[in-house]
Amino acid sequence: MILRNKQTQEKLEVALSEFKIKFAKELRNTFDSFKKSENSKQYFKLKDYTEEDFYFNLQWSFNHLSNSAWYIERL
Repeated sequence: MILRNKQTQEKLEVALSEFKIKFAKELRNTFDSFKKSENSKQYFKLKDYTEEDFYFNLQWSFNHLSNSAWYIERL
């Protein structure tokens, strides 16, 4: 996967396992935001969203729900 820094435009190429280690804090915060966002869309029944749901669309979730200086350019 290719990551790009929003401020410096620096590129970083990492594997998913390395990404999970380096960005563990950001991923946890983004996953929490993802659950809150998805649960706010449910009017009748709250689903217990799992990490599989989050990782299904990792690029969109990380880029739109995190406050990281990095974004996923390409998987």
